Amino acid sequence: MNILTHFVSRFRDVILLTFYILISFVLMLSSDSAIVEGLRSSTLFSIGILQDNIHSLDDYLNLKSENERLRSQNTRLAYENFQLQDALIENIRLRKLLGFKYRADLEYIPAKVIGSSPQSFVTGFLVASKANNRIQKNSAVMVSSGLVGKIVKRSAGYAICQNLLDPNSRVSVRIQRNRELGFVVWDGGSGLLLENVPNTVKVKAGDVLFTSGMSKIYPANIKVGYVTGVQTKNEQLFQVIKVKPAVNFNNLEEVFIIRKTGENES
Repeated sequence: MNILTHFVSRFRDVILLTFYILISFVLMLSSDSAIVEGLRSSTLFSIGILQDNIHSLDDYLNLKSENERLRSQNTRLAYENFQLQDALIENIRLRKLLGFKYRADLEYIPAKVIGSSPQSFVTGFLVASKANNRIQKNSAVMVSSGLVGKIVKRSAGYAICQNLLDPNSRVSVRIQRNRELGFVVWDGGSGLLLENVPNTVKVKAGDVLFTSGMSKIYPANIKVGYVTGVQTKNEQLFQVIKVKPAVNFNNLEEVFIIRKTGENES
């Protein structure tokens, strides 16, 4: 049962009970004590049901708000976990060096996936958010499992998210294990390809790919996918590397749009 149906059902019950109580109070003014006593019992019972319905409605609305808050928190924690995984390898590699650190303050704007992209030249989703006025074009879009894509268009009521399976999608990534750079693009099917990785670089199945941060669109350290196969040919300069997306694009119901609220650099 969706929220609207549930609310209408509860509202109808409340109206009927309220009407019944009013009639009961009117009849209680009669002089027949037996009728009055019976109606008094019925009225108290009805008031109890009415209060129960009101409390149930309040609980339902509060639960919806709490679920939205928890989903937002889960996505934020997932992103922080991605960063911690990357920081562990980075600290091992640079443990004797002192370098620069960069941090971007991010806001996670929840949005509902309400359909496929209405524009044939964009592979992705139509999304809607209560905070649609704060969404900016080229904002990264993610869920707790990883990167979904980016916002390519925004209007007063909705936004279009281009996902990683769009032919025009191109994301700069790093291989977590060895820090090598490459670009992730659509493979023409349901997967991705990691491009621009020379044959001299050792890549293994199971290697994890994260956004490199070398882009104004995608913050660093968002999980993008996993290497599933590597093919090397002597006559080619670069390897053919197959990648499975970290996100299942077939079952998305809610996404989070990343908005940069400020930047600090030391």
